[in-house]
Amino acid sequence: MQMIEPSARNLGEAGHASDGLAFLVEEKRPKLSIEICEKFAEDGSNLMLVSRDPPSHVTDGTALEPRNSIWLTYMVGKDRMNPTAIGILMGEIKKFLEQNDRSVVLIDGLEYLISINTFDRMLQFVHQLRDVIVMSGAKMVIPIDTRTLGDREIALLERNLQVVIPGSRENDMIENLLQVPSREAIGLSNR
Repeated sequence: MQMIEPSARNLGEAGHASDGLAFLVEEKRPKLSIEICEKFAEDGSNLMLVSRDPPSHVTDGTALEPRNSIWLTYMVGKDRMNPTAIGILMGEIKKFLEQNDRSVVLIDGLEYLISINTFDRMLQFVHQLRDVIVMSGAKMVIPIDTRTLGDREIALLERNLQVVIPGSRENDMIENLLQVPSREAIGLSNR
């Protein structure tokens, strides 16, 4: 497990989309996760939001403008997905990554998916998705409330993801975590 404290690592050093980074942000509500995604989006990353809540509830009051959103719900409708349809969800994420350069996937609601699908099934999903993210050079941010899981489950999730723990250092150091070079700084133009 690679533990990242908000002041201990500068994402800007690894801020190129080719890096393939997968973060597990241990927080009760996805505040820092959203800030991380906002920072990546400022520099041209395309966001896919997968959420237990309607996407508008997650993005209200933020700068997030997802290119694609999926609401995990049993209610049928546009941009909604049955939370037991994990294979279809994986397919939608893969399609998004193939169609969009500099992609970031925010999965808010892993606890819900675990409660519906079992922990072992969702651990397999997270591991497979992490591999897809790494191979595609994208980024993934998964907020998780560790109070919802036991020590074993947390350890298994942390094993192959870069763990971010908000508040583990002084708040002014969080900015270092969120520094990402601009597209112009790394020689890319906006699409």
